[in-house]
Amino acid sequence: MAVKRASAQKKVTKVVTPPKERVEFKTLLALNPNYFGNLVESPFKPVKKIVGDTTYEQVTCVGFNPNLSLLEATVQVKLPGGYSGSLCFVGSTEYVRFYIDYGTGWQDAGLGAFNAHDIPNSLDCAGQKDKPLSYVVTAGINPEQELCTHPVLPKVRAILSWQVIPPAGMPNWHPIWGNVLDQHIQIKPRALMIKDIVGLLSEASLKKLPPYIEEVTPYPFPIPIPDPGPVELAELASLYSSKAALKSAAVTTKGYAVEPHRFGFAHIQSVMTQGSQAAVTSAISQWEALNLDWEQAVVALAKTKADVTYEELECLGLEYNLERLVATFRVKKPNGFSGGLCSKGSLEYVAFWADWEDTCEWTYLGTVTVNTHDLPVPPDGLEYSAILPVDLSTVRRPCKEPRIARIRAVLSWESAPSTTDPDALNYWGNRVDAHVQIKPGDPTTGPIITAIGGIGFVQINVLGNGMTKSGATFAFGGGAADWWGAGRECPFGGLVIIQGPPEPSRKYRLWARKFGDPTSEVIVKNAIHIIDQYGTPSDISPDPITGYLTYMDTNTNFNQVLSHWYPSGDELYEIRLEVATLAEVVVDSTPWYRVLSDNTGPRRRPALPPFEPPEVTCEIHIDSGGDCKDFTKGTTIFGHFTARDEHFGGFTLETLPSSMSPAAPTTATPATSQTATFALGGDEWQLDTSKMTPCGYVVVLQVWDRSIVDSEYGRNNYNYFDVGFCLRGKGG
Repeated sequence: MAVKRASAQKKVTKVVTPPKERVEFKTLLALNPNYFGNLVESPFKPVKKIVGDTTYEQVTCVGFNPNLSLLEATVQVKLPGGYSGSLCFVGSTEYVRFYIDYGTGWQDAGLGAFNAHDIPNSLDCAGQKDKPLSYVVTAGINPEQELCTHPVLPKVRAILSWQVIPPAGMPNWHPIWGNVLDQHIQIKPRALMIKDIVGLLSEASLKKLPPYIEEVTPYPFPIPIPDPGPVELAELASLYSSKAALKSAAVTTKGYAVEPHRFGFAHIQSVMTQGSQAAVTSAISQWEALNLDWEQAVVALAKTKADVTYEELECLGLEYNLERLVATFRVKKPNGFSGGLCSKGSLEYVAFWADWEDTCEWTYLGTVTVNTHDLPVPPDGLEYSAILPVDLSTVRRPCKEPRIARIRAVLSWESAPSTTDPDALNYWGNRVDAHVQIKPGDPTTGPIITAIGGIGFVQINVLGNGMTKSGATFAFGGGAADWWGAGRECPFGGLVIIQGPPEPSRKYRLWARKFGDPTSEVIVKNAIHIIDQYGTPSDISPDPITGYLTYMDTNTNFNQVLSHWYPSGDELYEIRLEVATLAEVVVDSTPWYRVLSDNTGPRRRPALPPFEPPEVTCEIHIDSGGDCKDFTKGTTIFGHFTARDEHFGGFTLETLPSSMSPAAPTTATPATSQTATFALGGDEWQLDTSKMTPCGYVVVLQVWDRSIVDSEYGRNNYNYFDVGFCLRGKGG
């Protein structure tokens, strides 16, 4: 719908020069790790104290989607400069580490990140400034769940830090540039299990149970229970006039913790929709029987518009890596949501709109819902996130042409927002507008692959060596493809998940072959694992003969999974996506894209014949006296090790058992943890035993390559080797 047509986006040429502390940030930290004074305990004295500075970036919301178990942090990038280069350069990284506290202390909940750049200020078509730009980062969690009778409302912490990764296990760490934000969220209840029912039985009853019940009780077998129906008007009236509800309400209305036109909204709407005089007459009688005033409620509802007393939309942004719009809203009150967690509750609708081309014409994108209930809401409320995947392939622009777009979200309780009027607001809810930056690239039409093995398509050398590009990051969460942080190119291993947006009323299939070998072409027919917008999982199998699958919309296939591919061995492969009509007539396809497969990890010398693999790349030995010998406390033990791989990732050396708190081995060349260049015969290590307790010890070498295994962050091909020794006392 056309809202307003104005002039095209106009650049504002004012130049802002960032300070030395921003421009030379990493250099200053290299000279003094506590240069900015953010470390509480450090032998280094601060030079210029900067802690929690939000001049350039700020995390403004932390929300949670209970169905998908996704934490979402909205980050505003405020200025046109200070981010280490334009979109055509590397730029800088904004990190967000999440923590969660269920009441027993903070637990690490994952790391997210996105790339930030210098982008000149502009005015949009409506004459509004395009800063701040709103970005969102995501972290998936496996939450602690309880039955619906026990609400789980943990506190979440998000630590935003520019260019420095917030350390794991340090929830009280202070960022230099960035900030910390805490917020409560609500975890979705778990299903009722057999063990829950058994746990309620008496000891005498337990003895009467069939043996198989005892066998299956420990396992998480859910009991299928129909979804609860809506709570009737009489029950809601009783609920909200109860002593418990009145006690929890800050304001009451004629003996009710919730206004009758709020808790009676569904009934009023139903009667008004019927448009029948008989229905109105019946409703008046029904309300009178409950000592409720129908006329007063109808008048009050007519006067209600964009009310944010109960819920309010607060943040809106674009998940830069996953290309999803995320709207975060706050639930403010404990009552007014049509029942507790064991009931159907109510729905919060969020409609999304966009003006991708900055023409002042809004395009409706879709509406999503989030379930809300009556809960013991903390003083800061509960934050929820509504998420809508979007296809931005046709609106990208090259890096020299930053694409800044306008987006809008409209929140409405228990009634769907308009799909034709972006300005319309319903009874309860509000709207929020934001500016976002679309990831640069060439606009694409036809069948599209957006991610391979968890890595964004544009960050893979699909026309070159088939590995990730230097500095590539995972689409989900933004973690580095090279887990070791060296920014190296990475191959793929194990399960390679192919993702891409749907084409309505079309089928597709994936072809794979060895590079340059048409005779090896095969159709990939593996089942795919998907989740829908409510987090419900399912497995879908392609046609066993043709290999075709029908494209599913993002409500059904939320993560846009197209194929599960298991390339074997260590080969350069090619894949191609083919699209057909529903009658399976091919209408289009992508080019052949290259993907390098590496399924072989570091190799150790086997204990059984044949004893010699092609090349041992994971091995450790003791040189001073030999392996598995006795040593006297205070002796420095020397040895050598080999840690190599064609796509070497990194290694670690440690001494076990850790319960003895032994010293760790040190290497002759510390930098070898990120390089595969070693002296002939392996690198050297040594171990100082002077402070170790006499005991039996093992020195363990662990070696990883940097192949992205099973499309997951932090999973690589791996092997280990160990060598033991006995440490005796000086008089022993």
